[in-house]
This record gives sequence, structure tokens and C-alpha cells, in this order.
Amino acid sequence: MKKNIAFTLASFAFVALISFNAFKKPVDLADQIYINGNILTVDANNSVAEAVAIKGGKILAVGNSATISQLKGAQTQVIDLKGKTLIPGFIDGHSHFMSLGRGKTADISPPPVGTVKTIADIVTVLKAFQKAKGIKAGEWINARGYDADQLKEGRHPTKEDLDAAFPDNPVSLGHTSGHMSVVNSYALKISGVNGNTKDPEGGQIVKGKDGQPTGLLLERARSVLKTSGDRVKPTIEEQLGLLDEQQQLYASEGVTTAQDGASSLPSIELLKEAAKRKRLYIDIEALPSFAILSRLVKDGKYAFNQFDNHLKLKGTKIFTDGSPQGKTAFFTKPYQVDVPGCHDNCTGIPTITQEKLDEAVHYCFANNIQPFTHCNGDAAIDMYIKAIKKANTQFAAKSNALRPVVIHSQFVRPDQLDDYKTLGLIPSFFTNHAFFWGDVHVRNLGKDRAWFLSPLKSAQTKQITFTNHTDFGVTPISQLFLWWTSVARESRSGQVIGPAERLTVLEGLRAITINGAYQYGEEKEKGSIEVGKKADLVILSENPLNFEVAKIKDIKVLQTIKEGKTIYQRK
Repeated sequence: MKKNIAFTLASFAFVALISFNAFKKPVDLADQIYINGNILTVDANNSVAEAVAIKGGKILAVGNSATISQLKGAQTQVIDLKGKTLIPGFIDGHSHFMSLGRGKTADISPPPVGTVKTIADIVTVLKAFQKAKGIKAGEWINARGYDADQLKEGRHPTKEDLDAAFPDNPVSLGHTSGHMSVVNSYALKISGVNGNTKDPEGGQIVKGKDGQPTGLLLERARSVLKTSGDRVKPTIEEQLGLLDEQQQLYASEGVTTAQDGASSLPSIELLKEAAKRKRLYIDIEALPSFAILSRLVKDGKYAFNQFDNHLKLKGTKIFTDGSPQGKTAFFTKPYQVDVPGCHDNCTGIPTITQEKLDEAVHYCFANNIQPFTHCNGDAAIDMYIKAIKKANTQFAAKSNALRPVVIHSQFVRPDQLDDYKTLGLIPSFFTNHAFFWGDVHVRNLGKDRAWFLSPLKSAQTKQITFTNHTDFGVTPISQLFLWWTSVARESRSGQVIGPAERLTVLEGLRAITINGAYQYGEEKEKGSIEVGKKADLVILSENPLNFEVAKIKDIKVLQTIKEGKTIYQRK
């Protein structure tokens, strides 16, 4: 009797198991599995895993190698990381992705980016560039990247520095900040600029003691130049080729989501054509310049906030001031050194009036468009906060939903950080400044202001979500270098610029991954290695958590993966 009961129970259990398995959902098998790695997930707990499974370009599972290996099928690709580090793809907080065709402009950057140390070096580089490119008399010679603070002469070049070497060509030297230029006499002449030319709104034509232009054009004063005469527009195929090169540059630095700040209409049209032809393989967040925004909105064919083959029109770029190292950023207190073209209470240049900024922010709120606004000095930040508050009274505190971004936010005050928290503003900081211009800021602004440069730790303490960026091409697109500057904050001379504002290694990583996703309203889709998110991943040569801080900038990106597909492989 007992034997029959046991047999019956066993039979029942077997039948129940068969029935359960018959109705159980089949296990998803992975397309790819990465095992035996140090996987920094950047989830809410900063969990570290060994393995990750991917299916259909998304994260299927995260865990240990043994568990994840159970998702292996006959067609699954298994990648043994052999102890290497896997992290989420880097999300660009702010750069100028569409700065294409840089080979058509001479590079006059100082070390470590370039080789220029003197004004004579600039002339030498331009002469070699003119010869290499076959630039004829009357044609423009364009260069970018000079930094007056790194030149041996310690000053901006002047028209006289260029005239003798280039008597028959207009020459334009772009400052490393992108906020000013120096031109020669030929360029001023063909542009009709002389001692009687008035400054345009938001800019200044710097003049010498003789009342004549020195060649230095600040901010919107560059608009007086007539520069388009000899330029030949490249074909669409040539432009798409340049776009491919730019994507590969970003991918080689581990960037899977890039931003194009202040997109022009031609840039947007090129990006749309590239998306139509499926030529984009990293996500591009385009921010049309506010000057063309209303045209795009009225046109109706430009949809915002939705991806189309990796392209999204995310918001708009607005400018309020200039560059702190160029002494055009707008402050409430004056610079502590001489400022070109200014003799008293030199606080920089607002590039927009409060009335026009109010109108711009109001337009963004009315059309549900996220504003990304360039603000370096605290006076410019005051203007933006005032505009946000005014718009909130008309749109029921809409800023907390729109997440307005304060691009650079370099010299924000502690009280302004409180406003950021209340209003839901996202500062996109720029810690590369600590290295490239930290020493300059101490001299120009004094230690107190300079050491509060990009105050990431203070923002974190106040529970403000922030991002970090390179502002490429102002500084190199390297995310590992950017990561290092957020942790070390060392200047060129080795001085730590604001020791209290340094982040931990993991905090620095979050700023350029999950926080970047939050800035774009995509934190549920990307930015961390979690189930259901895009498989945007980067394999590093070393584990930054176990690496000497000083060497983080030397870590290499070995492989970049976008939605499960390798888009860059280090050779």
C-alpha cells in the first residue's frame, strides 16, 4: 500500500513537472555574453558584476559569469573579458559634434594639444598650412586654438604680427575658447572695418590708443567679418564622409551619445540626411541655435524629443556671455587683471539682454523645448535664473519638468546652486578648465572664485544632478581625461584647483554616464548597465577603481559597443 502511494505521489510530481514545463515561458537566450570582467554597472547602488548578457541590442541580464553563461545558446557569441573593465558608454554632456572638416583649418593650439608656444610659431604654422593647402592670394587663411595665456609673449596676437607675413591674404585666428578672433589688416579692409565701425550688440571691436582696430574681435564682433567669398561647399558625399570620421573619433573615446551644441540649419539638414541614409551609428543630441529655433518650430517637419535613426533634436542652445579665460565671461565682480578693450569695472560681456533672454526662455517653455544655456560667469547665471523664474510664473513651475541646462556653469555661486535645486536646473560642468586654465583663473579672478570652479562636490552635496563635458573642440573629446580632471582637479602647474570639489572615481563616472542620460531625459533607456537598457558599453584597458588617480587619464578605450554592436575596436 505504501509502495503504491509513493508511486502515485511520484507520478503526480512528474506529471506536475511536465505540465509546469509545458506552460513555462521559454528562457531568452543571449545574442552576446560578456563574462569574467569587472563590470561597473553605475546602477543606483554602484554594483559591480562579472558578466552581462545582451539580446536585441539591450541588456538581458547582469550577474556572475556562471549564472549569465546559462543564457548561452548555439548562436550566442561569448566574449571573455579576462578581467578587463566594462562600463556604460560615455554620454557627452556638451560638445560641438558638427565641428567637421577641421583639416581645413590650421591648428595653432599650445601643448599638450598642439605645438605653438610663441606668436612666431603661429606664423610658421600658417605659412606651412598655406603652402600645403595651396591657398592663393586673396583667399582666407583660417586657424584656431591659439591661447594668449600660453604664448611666451603673454598676449593676444595683433594685426601687425600677421601683416608682414600675409600681406595678400585675409587671416583669421580663432581663440581656443571659440569666443574671439584675431584678424590681420587685409581681413579688416575687405570687411570694411575701421576706427569708425561701431561695436555690434553683444560684441566689441578692440581698438588701440590710435583709435584703430587692433585685430582682436570679441564675441559677436566677429560677425563683422566677410568670410564666405572663396569657400567652396563640399559635396553631400564629402560631408557624409566627414561625418563618418567624426563619429569614429567620438567612438574611439567611448562616446555612444554625442551632443551638437548650437547646431546651424546646414548642420541639421546634413544630420537629417545622414539619419535618412542610416549613416549615424552613435546617438546625436542636436541643439539648434536659438536664432533658428522659431523657424524650425513653424516649419513643422522638425520633430523634437524623438530619435530618428540615432538623431534627436533635443533642445536649443542660448548664449548669455563669453569665456572666463578670454575675460569675456560676465561676472558680478571685476576681473583682477587688465582686460583688452576695458579700463574700468571690467566684468565681462553679456551677449544678450535680460529682455531677450526672458523672451527666449518663455518661447522654450511655451513650446516644450528644453533650453541649454551657455553661462560661465555668475552674473550671466543670475540672468538665466531670473528668466527661468519669470517663465515659471507663467507656466506653473515648468522648469522642473523641462530640466533646463546651465552649460559650463563655471563660476556659479553657492546661493545660485540653491536656486538650481529649487528650479530643477542641471549644471553641465567643465572640469577640464581646472587643468587647461586653472592657473589662469587664479590670476584673473583670485583664489576664492577660481577654487569654486565647476563645484561638482558642492552640487552633489545639495543633491543636484549634474553632468560634465569637454566642450570639444575647446578641449579634446577624451572622456578619460575629463574623468581624471573631475577627480584630480590639477592645473598645468600641478596646483589642485579647489581640493574640496574633487569627486571620487565612481562619482566622476556617474557624471558622464547616468547623469548624462538624465540630462537628456533618457535615464530609463541608457547610462547604466541594467536590464532593459540599451547595450551601450565600453571596454577599458584598466580598472579605474584600482588604478592610481594620476594615471586615469592614460587608460585606453579598447572597444566601444552601441546597442550590442561594436563600433570601435582599438588596433
